[in-house]
Amino acid sequence: MGLGTVAGTGLPSCTVVIPTRGRPAMLAECLESIARSDYPRDLLDVVIVDDGDADDSRPASAVLAVRDRLDVSLRQTSGRGPAAARNFGASEARGTILLFTDDDCRVDSRWLRSLSESIRNAPTTAAGGRIVNRLGDNRWSTASQRVIDLVYAYYNADPGQATFLASNNLAVHADAFSELGGFDERFRTAEDRDFCRRWLAAGHELIYVPSAVVEHAHRLTGQDFVLQQFAYGRGAFHFHRTAAREGDSQARRARGFYADVPRLARRLVQEEGAGDGKRIARLALEIGGWQLANAAGFAWEAIRAQRAGGPPRSNRA
Repeated sequence: MGLGTVAGTGLPSCTVVIPTRGRPAMLAECLESIARSDYPRDLLDVVIVDDGDADDSRPASAVLAVRDRLDVSLRQTSGRGPAAARNFGASEARGTILLFTDDDCRVDSRWLRSLSESIRNAPTTAAGGRIVNRLGDNRWSTASQRVIDLVYAYYNADPGQATFLASNNLAVHADAFSELGGFDERFRTAEDRDFCRRWLAAGHELIYVPSAVVEHAHRLTGQDFVLQQFAYGRGAFHFHRTAAREGDSQARRARGFYADVPRLARRLVQEEGAGDGKRIARLALEIGGWQLANAAGFAWEAIRAQRAGGPPRSNRA
């Protein structure tokens, strides 16, 4: 690990890993938000992994814009997927703690400090924070965020014993990440679900830190939303099949979640103050669309796997 320490801070050195692909303007905003963080610069570096077109120079422009304020390096892969990009970035990191976010995210100024302080003395604990939608005017981005909110409400009901943390707001000790083997690169979606499952199976802990906020700006149409949830369903199939083959069935927990969705949705309505009939009907439609698209993606991948036979292959959802 090449980063030094700042006397008296007690803070660990950190590397932020960001996979990117064809979104230079968003990447620039993400880097600007990190540049505004209150973390000591002597303890921070950023690794960008461009998993897109090797001839695209735009990510380099985003890096150059903050290089006088951040220690940033840019690495290149070619269509290997976000899990592989994150693993590559982690292999290039110099910090003792890895923090993962995405190029369409902006981090709060205290994000680094909140996550790193929460695990600095706990080498086998990973932490994740709160994800909020930055596109409140976009119905389908809001719907996608509601899905995340429902998932977090169920799987992280006890913040000290969390069971799922998304990969766009995640911190983990670099050594423990490496020992676990990082993200499974066969996954194109659900790689964070698989990572959390393996992390817990290894006897480690996950904690949810709501003060560590990441703003997510993924603009969606209705069709985009359906395709997104379909892809997540495909990833869910590979997640459950991989877990089952390792003797770690997740089916019961998943059934419990879907059975609890109506209660969680009612609570969400109350928290949003969405009491009028039209908003409730729209929420019900969005949740129904999510579950149908997710189930269709799961079934699609199950049929493909049954026809193909043989060992599991890459999930290219």
